[in-house]
Amino acid sequence: MKIPTQQKLHFSLIFAAQALGALCVLGVLASGPQLMSELSLSALQVGGLASAYSATLAAASFPAGVLTDKIGTRHSLTLSAWVMAMGMLGVGLGQSYLHICIGMAICGAGYGMINPAAGRAISLWFSPDWRGTLIGLKQTGVPVGGAIGTGLAGLGIVYGWQLGVILIAIIAACLGSLFWLFLPKNEGRPPVLSQGLSSQPIRNVLKTPHLSRANLASGLTNGGQFTLWAFLAEVLRQSATLSASLITLCMGLLQLGTLIGRLFWGVMNDRTFGKDPAKTLQWICAVAFFGALLLILQAELQLWALAPIAALLLGFSTCSATGLHITLTLALAPPSYTGTAIGYTMLVTNLGGVIAPLIFGLVFDLAGTWGFALLMASMMLLAIGLLRFDQAEK
Repeated sequence: MKIPTQQKLHFSLIFAAQALGALCVLGVLASGPQLMSELSLSALQVGGLASAYSATLAAASFPAGVLTDKIGTRHSLTLSAWVMAMGMLGVGLGQSYLHICIGMAICGAGYGMINPAAGRAISLWFSPDWRGTLIGLKQTGVPVGGAIGTGLAGLGIVYGWQLGVILIAIIAACLGSLFWLFLPKNEGRPPVLSQGLSSQPIRNVLKTPHLSRANLASGLTNGGQFTLWAFLAEVLRQSATLSASLITLCMGLLQLGTLIGRLFWGVMNDRTFGKDPAKTLQWICAVAFFGALLLILQAELQLWALAPIAALLLGFSTCSATGLHITLTLALAPPSYTGTAIGYTMLVTNLGGVIAPLIFGLVFDLAGTWGFALLMASMMLLAIGLLRFDQAEK
């Protein structure tokens, strides 16, 4: 794949935009011990910061998609970065827990604009032949941004947690300026702009064949991802006599599998599965089903060696699906409403991340590893069923 220099610049900026959300949220949450010490916060309150971010991220997704279709990709990405910069500045200068929560909520709203705008940019500025690969590569910005945010949070140990957060605010503001200066000014925006504040884009997107069931599948896979982030370590601890270092290794393999899978499945979609993201996602869910079964086997047989394999497979599958769901949305949606359609997808996707951990937590308390893993496997089978359609029937 040969990409002109200008397009490489554009893609680098899109990648940076995708990384920015994880950079912001983990830059704060990784400072949790310092926040708890300096502001006398409980673990529940630190978790509330993530909830404030996630809630506005979900709430902003659909309206942000509509806004992207109306004002264009360059304006949306610029606005999102500047909003996130203001949110981070509010967190860094906040004098109370409420102020920090408000800052995190502002950040989440800003990040809500990233996925619709970035996905729309891929569809407008790059060849459809490599859409899955590029969106998968774009999604690897999430773990990269998270790693940078965690590193900046480490400054808090020496210089105070506020320094790392304010540095992130400066990075976000600078990225917003780069988006404004270097992203295409004339992107060939569709005539949807002429509809003002009409609800027609939303109605058209909601009527798109197969999109709602594809989005439900996206909610299931993203719910699985958030569930694994929240509970996998405890599941492994209770299901087998694993050492703390081995559990840490498994969590690292979960993230490594995520990083590899997001790129691998995008390339497979474009080169092996005939640019059919629904089919690619069915394979992803099948691998996730097998990974869930390995959790049951390692608990039943007490084979510690199965735990790292299960973690790697689940990261490679369940945690790697979001980019392909966006690719599927672009394949299904009317071309004039790609931003609105991606906003709809991300709304359902993020709601899955809110609801699924609550259900899995209850099941884990009541039924242990068996119940947890069986529910994960069943959820992946349901997702496969939802994705069994011909995307050409539009």
